[in-house]
Amino acid sequence: MDKKDRLYRALAGEEVDYVPSGFWFHFPEEQYYGDEAVKAHLDFYANADLDILKIMNEYQYRPGFEIKTPSDWRRLKPQKIKDSYFQGYIDVIKKIADTLKGEVPLLATIHGVFASAFHCCMRPGETLAGKNLLMDHIKEEPEFVLSGFSAIADTLAELSLACIDAGVDGIYYATLGGEDYRFSEKEFLRYIKPFDIQALHPVQNVCDLLILHICSEKLRLPVYADYPDNAINWAVHESRYSLEDGKRIFNRTILGGLDDRSGVMVEGPEREIMHEVTKIVNEFGKRGFILGCDCTLPTNIPISHIRAAIEAARAC
Repeated sequence: MDKKDRLYRALAGEEVDYVPSGFWFHFPEEQYYGDEAVKAHLDFYANADLDILKIMNEYQYRPGFEIKTPSDWRRLKPQKIKDSYFQGYIDVIKKIADTLKGEVPLLATIHGVFASAFHCCMRPGETLAGKNLLMDHIKEEPEFVLSGFSAIADTLAELSLACIDAGVDGIYYATLGGEDYRFSEKEFLRYIKPFDIQALHPVQNVCDLLILHICSEKLRLPVYADYPDNAINWAVHESRYSLEDGKRIFNRTILGGLDDRSGVMVEGPEREIMHEVTKIVNEFGKRGFILGCDCTLPTNIPISHIRAAIEAARAC
């Protein structure tokens, strides 16, 4: 059973020889782009012997003009990917895919509609979790902002398809907006969900590897139950939903189990990481499961920690 076969069996809920693992982190800034990014990913793959290689995406959405007022969102148009700013990401993917030649499943990272919109108008010091211009504009003139969301969704769909053409096997789509402190459920269903679906549906039609990452804490997890995806990843340790809750809500493959911010995966030692992984796999089971973390690991995490987790999953 090779790495691709194992992953697709896990996605189908079928028996696997061992649980595949998916771990990633942001590389240092000097390795964000170009050949340095290619080398960083290839070195990470070689040193950790990864079951899945997620290609990090540091290309934040650029609108091409400054967004200052709610009416500016109506100026946003879907972007063409070829020869655009995003072409740099496509070039990184193609070089990695050409080097590895199908040896390991490759995922492209796509930042969802809400995060991409935030990047369009982010002011110095603003954060997604705090007060920001995007939320101010949604409160003032939601229809103006939603027209921009639609243009962003179309661009993200085209970007995802371009990533697939460049050689990835699937998409890791990171969504935001379902946190109960940000929007009411009614607002989420109006402001966020339709545009995530708009971005994802064209991808679903051509790709059978689509992982949904539900970013942040204090989630309303059930509102994502009918999103088009093959596997789900969320912050188990920062939400009220366990791995078992997620399996019940989504009835499909779950990615996760370990905390990305504290605990044994980050702090070690390696023997404790292996013990914790064995416990998680034995409790959850080997079907319909990909071992991973709640979110992105710290940049400075020892690769030996990741290798220990992967080896423990393989030994279960």
